Amino acid sequence: MKGNALLPVYLVAIPWAQEIVDQVVFGGRWNLPLHPRSIEGIPGIFLSAISHAGFAHLIGNTIGFLIFSWLILAKSRRDYWITLLVGWIGGGVVAWLLGPSSVHGLSGVVYTLFGYLLCIGWLERRVVPLLISMFVLINYSYFIFGMFPTQPMVAWWGHLFGFVLGIVAAYGVYQEPGRKG
Repeated sequence: MKGNALLPVYLVAIPWAQEIVDQVVFGGRWNLPLHPRSIEGIPGIFLSAISHAGFAHLIGNTIGFLIFSWLILAKSRRDYWITLLVGWIGGGVVAWLLGPSSVHGLSGVVYTLFGYLLCIGWLERRVVPLLISMFVLINYSYFIFGMFPTQPMVAWWGHLFGFVLGIVAAYGVYQEPGRKG
C-alpha cells in the first residue's frame, strides 16, 4: 500500500489544477463538459472528469475519490487501474451516448469505484475484500441516493452509469479461485 498511497493524490491533483486555473484566470468559466451525442462533446469523454462547477463540487468528489481509491489500492493496483479507466473512459462514452444533458465532474468515476467496492467482496468471498465491501456499504450507503433524480443540479444519470460500470469492472477483474490470470 505504501507505494500506492500517493497515486490517487497525484491523479486528483489534475482536476484541482484545472479548477484553480479556472477560478483564478477564467472566473469559473473554463469548463470542459461532455455534451451528449455531439461532435463538440467528444473531448468531454476524456476531459469532463477533471472539470468541476467550483471548489465545493470538487471537494465533494475528491473525498470519495481518495477514500475509494485507497480501498481498492489496498487490494490491487491492477484492479484500481482497470476500474478507474472503466469509470473515466467508459463512463464518458456511456454519458455521451445516453446522457440527457451536458455533464462534468469526477462523480461518475467515484460511483464506478463505489460500485466496484460494493460488488468485489461478494464476488470473491474472501475475508479482506468482503470486509471492505461491508465497510463501504455501512459507511457510504447514502451514495445510493445520488443515483436517483432527487436534486435538480445533480447529474444522477452519470452516477448511475458509473455505479453500473463499477459492477461491470468488478465482474471483469474477478478471477475464479484457483484460476491464474
